[in-house]
Amino acid sequence: MKERTLRKIVISGDPFSRGTQYGIKAQDLIEKSISLYKSSFTQLSGVDWDRALDFSKTFTRRIKDYDESMIDELKGIAEGSGRTFEEIMVVNIRTEILFGLKQPSSGCTSLCALPDITAEKNTILAQNWDYKPWAMHNNLLLQVNQKDAPDILTLVEAGQFARMGMNSMGHGICNNYIQCEADGKTMETEGIPTTFIRRKALSQERYSDVIGTIIHTPRSFSANYLVATSEGDGDSIDIEATPERVYFLYPADGMLTHANHFKGATPGDFGVIRAGLENSIYRDRRVESILRQKTAALTIENAMEALRDHFGYPDSVCRHPDKAKPVHEQWRTNNSIIMDLKSLVLWASGGPPCQYEYAPYGFESRG
Repeated sequence: MKERTLRKIVISGDPFSRGTQYGIKAQDLIEKSISLYKSSFTQLSGVDWDRALDFSKTFTRRIKDYDESMIDELKGIAEGSGRTFEEIMVVNIRTEILFGLKQPSSGCTSLCALPDITAEKNTILAQNWDYKPWAMHNNLLLQVNQKDAPDILTLVEAGQFARMGMNSMGHGICNNYIQCEADGKTMETEGIPTTFIRRKALSQERYSDVIGTIIHTPRSFSANYLVATSEGDGDSIDIEATPERVYFLYPADGMLTHANHFKGATPGDFGVIRAGLENSIYRDRRVESILRQKTAALTIENAMEALRDHFGYPDSVCRHPDKAKPVHEQWRTNNSIIMDLKSLVLWASGGPPCQYEYAPYGFESRG
């Protein structure tokens, strides 16, 4: 197994100061993020860079109305990294550009195991992040120290606000791509991009407010949120959020898994499964099947084993590029994340978990 430690940066202070620190500390990786998307947007979505920059402007006003501090932090990232505000915005709305203006196939697999089936009586929340192989090289772990809100530890593409992660209150979120028939129809005038919803949700002290942020925020595109907490005896809920509706899934015998297809929608409103994403139908079941063998004594190591599963290779839980497809259609598990929401330790692999070791990360002291 290879070892590759993810870069971790810590930012603190007011929103603009946090953003400036972020931009300075991750300047090289932010440059890489922008360069990669600048060269790949046309190939991936048929959207050239100038159109992407122009499209980003449609979100500025509504994000400011949603949470003005986010605009201040974006300005800080731009200032610190020496890039434009629109470029930083594009990195944060790449889901809306890639999946809204065109719909390629991608996927992730998430799981949660509650204390009644874990050996350490902890809440385990985990996810494989599947995306373009080149994106592995511009990822980092971001710790956000906030004055009036919980601290956050999240995996991001450099320049982004949040992806999967946890906060210092013991609440966590994993996020999976899903798609429905309503996606993109009002995106240029309505809705908040999922990156900002995740960040806002992770900034909540109360578990109920984490859930409330997700379900009450107007959405521009569908996303699946697997939310969990270590509070009390632990809890988890899966939220399939579309621009028009929200569907809920609950743990069965202490476990909840999700991939990239709707599971809670009513008949006739089942979402879209595009060509190349059929593997979603079995990935979440594979994870659950492996973990069920360890019921009542499930460990972090068991979660690692499940997330390395190669059934259906290369379209497996631990996904690998399909060499029979063009390069721009290839996908891979770039990182695997396992969060212990009780001890507040996040385990992350520096690449595909079958090839790279997991390393533990925690919240650093404010000093």
